[in-house]
Formats: sequence, structure tokens, C-alpha cells
Amino acid sequence: MIQNPAKKSPITNIYEPGFSLPKRSLGQNFLVHHGTIETIVELSGIQPGDRVVELGAGLGAMTMELSKKASRVIGLEIDERLIKWVREKRPLPENVELRHSNILRVSFQGLAEEMGGTLKIIGNLPYNISSQVVFKLIEERNHINRAILMFQKEVAERLVSRPGSKSYGILSVITGYCSDVTRLMDIPPGLFRPRPKVTSTLVHMEFREPVIVATDFAFFKNIVRQAFQKRRKKLINALKGLASFSKDEILQALEVCGIDPGYRAEVLSIENFVTLSNTLARAISSCNNTQLDITR
Repeated sequence: MIQNPAKKSPITNIYEPGFSLPKRSLGQNFLVHHGTIETIVELSGIQPGDRVVELGAGLGAMTMELSKKASRVIGLEIDERLIKWVREKRPLPENVELRHSNILRVSFQGLAEEMGGTLKIIGNLPYNISSQVVFKLIEERNHINRAILMFQKEVAERLVSRPGSKSYGILSVITGYCSDVTRLMDIPPGLFRPRPKVTSTLVHMEFREPVIVATDFAFFKNIVRQAFQKRRKKLINALKGLASFSKDEILQALEVCGIDPGYRAEVLSIENFVTLSNTLARAISSCNNTQLDITR
């Protein structure tokens, strides 16, 4: 992880005449240190010809820097006030388009088809929806090459955590299933306006094929959530709430996977969770097929 280059560089004054204050309800904290913005774009590895989607265009400072590298930039912004302000204050290059959009509802598949290839994603995510955005990117990962995203430091730590650590949990497992995550740089609160109460961390997510494929991804996620929602309980007790399975069936599945039922979720590897998910999914499929045979 590199050191942030910001030391005594000036902070941009974003509160120009006619600009309304940021909306707390939208989690708006604007990165206003130009040197840091340049570093982020450099670390993103964006090359000429790349198609980039910016999540949360904000005041357009990052957007303008991206336009110097990428062949096309689409900036998504939920706050129409900001889009209007950017268009008035920052004349946009021809390769940039701002769109009023909710990033939790946008189709990245649709954007990839429109832009003619897999996407590179970059953005400073609102803290209150960052996990939701990550899960959405994972769902549509086939249309995304990589993502360079800014998170609250504690969330970034969960993304890169390994089994056995306190921060290892649902986000760690689901993200690590299909991507390699690297922390790039910490960004102190003083480089944002308004100033947040926490440090932010820039993260690089490179999507890839899973080491072991979950035969039913939705079921895999359900297993992980069930295990970690009661993370202080032994695995056999944490998984008792799974529909369609008795305690004996869960014990049998754990035995087949070589997982001690007395373990807690935090010590299981991602591959452990996938193997357990696939074993239980096969049991469901086998049961359904038996029922079909009986009714014929």
C-alpha cells in the first residue's frame, strides 16, 4: 500500500456561490485534493481506449481527470443538483457523459453492451451503501474487468480479511470468492469536504474465475450469511436455521466436507464455504429428483 502524496497541498474550496451544501442523506463527502485525485487515476491503470464508469461523479473533479486517460467516461450521479452544477462550472470534454442514475439500480451489463466491452469502474462510494454496491458489482462481474473504489477504512479491512481475523465475515467471503482485492492507499478525512469522521481507503478489485465454482451462487451466499449472522455460535448451531435441512443432514454435509461442526464461521476458508454449499445444494437436488420420480 502506497503513502498518500498529500502533505501541505491546498484543499480546493468547493463552496462556490450558488452551490448548495452536500446532502447528508446521500452520504456526500467530496474528495477535493487534486494531487490525491491524480494519484488515484494513476493507480487505476486506465489506458487509452478504456471504457470507464464513475460511480458518484460528484463535483466532477475525478471525472475530468479520467477524461484525460480513457476513451469514454460515463459518470453516474444520483443528485441532479450536482449534474447541473458540473455542467455549468466544468465544461465537459466530448468523451464524458453525466447521467442521473441510482448506482444500485443501473445495469452494468447494459452499460457494457452500450460501450462495447467490459467496464472499468471507479468511484468514491457513499459509506451507507458501499456493501450493497460491492454485492451488485459481484452479481454483474462478467461485464466488469476491475473496480477501483473508495471505502470507509473498516469496510476495506473486511474486504481483504483472511480466516481467523476479527474483520473476516460475509463481505470477505463473497468478495474473495471471485475477485482479488488489494488495498492501495489510505486517504485522511482532511482531504474531503465535508470532512468525514473516519479515514477512507482506496481498494482495487480484480474480478476472476472462482477457485471452486458455487453451483448455486444465491444458495452459497445464503449459507455464508447464515453462518456469520451467528458468528459466535458453533457452525452446527449457526446453520440450524437453514430451511429444508435437519440437524443430522447438516452434520452429514459437514462430515463429507471435512469440516468440524464445532468450528465457528470465522475459521472457514472461502473454499470450505463453497464446498459446503455445493454439498447441501446436491442434497436438495437429489431430494427434488426423488420426489419427481415418486409422482410419476
